[in-house]
Amino acid sequence: MSSGIELRDVVKSFGQGGDAVAAVNSVNLDVEHGQFLTLLGASGCGKTTTLRLIAGFESPTSGEIRFQGRNVTDVPVTHRDMRMVFQDYALFPNMNVFDNVAFGLRVSRARRRYSSTEVSRRVREYLDLVQLSEQPTRMPHQLSGGQRQRVALARALITDPSVVLFDEPLGSLDAKLRKAMQVELKRIHKELGKTFIYVTHDQEEALGMSDRIAVMNAGRVRQYGSPEEVYREPNCRFVASFIGAANVLEAKVESGNGNEAQIRLKNDWVGKVPATTPVRSGENVGLMIRAETARLRRENSASGADGVITVRATVAERLFLGDRIEYHVELTGQGGDLRIHIPATEAEEFDVGDSVDVDIRPEDTRILAD
Repeated sequence: MSSGIELRDVVKSFGQGGDAVAAVNSVNLDVEHGQFLTLLGASGCGKTTTLRLIAGFESPTSGEIRFQGRNVTDVPVTHRDMRMVFQDYALFPNMNVFDNVAFGLRVSRARRRYSSTEVSRRVREYLDLVQLSEQPTRMPHQLSGGQRQRVALARALITDPSVVLFDEPLGSLDAKLRKAMQVELKRIHKELGKTFIYVTHDQEEALGMSDRIAVMNAGRVRQYGSPEEVYREPNCRFVASFIGAANVLEAKVESGNGNEAQIRLKNDWVGKVPATTPVRSGENVGLMIRAETARLRRENSASGADGVITVRATVAERLFLGDRIEYHVELTGQGGDLRIHIPATEAEEFDVGDSVDVDIRPEDTRILAD
């Protein structure tokens, strides 16, 4: 049976009358069986409320939620075959690791299905899955943050739910441990083949783990697609700026033929770029350039290749980031600035105050009409 989840025009408002605020506003989603979906956005965007609606902790103001082909909009959380992993772990402090994981198999509804021998076998199996097989008698306060999160994950998985929901589960971990847990979650998802729905504000986390990402803002899903799609093909300025290091230059469309658009930048550069969205002559648009695709060279050091967009700039800041150097350059004539990432092994040294030319290949750009 499919564990597909569908949200249709789901709205969740808090407050009454004219004071009501829509935390989730007309959200539509289709989550396929076995998919790793991440709800990504800043605080207050509606991602956690959407997760709670899917789980059944909140009821929608309007709209419909379907699970495994049936309407579960008003079905209680205990009857949705889903489990939640929380950021604060929610472990029982008076129970050791074994008993915390076993708890879901020992509650009244499950007790008839599992003998003591079966409970022990399954607990050992899931402790091994999360690599805690050597820690069954330790208490929660004796564990590291990463270990406590693994216990919470094993406790959610042991009852064999169709869907596992994650509410920013790695938010309290340090950067190195977060990376390690991301790898573990991806491994466990692949091994079990369950549907994972994951909430985070961390774009790198979302890009690295997900099959699909729903980028949310102001209660709405602004873009829904694969990590590659939302990164390389953002459909609006918000998504472009939220995912990765994007620069947006202001431009005007002079003409377009469906596949190409001739645009003019403020510094009077005129040329053709791919028409990645329908545009009209005279329309003001944004031209997105990812920080890693632009190139710096000394001012007038060589002429740019045919068709390449070249803008003049002054280096305003240089940041050494280990594997790359990030330059902030102020544009001449265009206004604004750009962030440019150059691999540290390839980077020519530029100093603050240097005059430079920035080369951008048209194929590395994307027109944003929104």
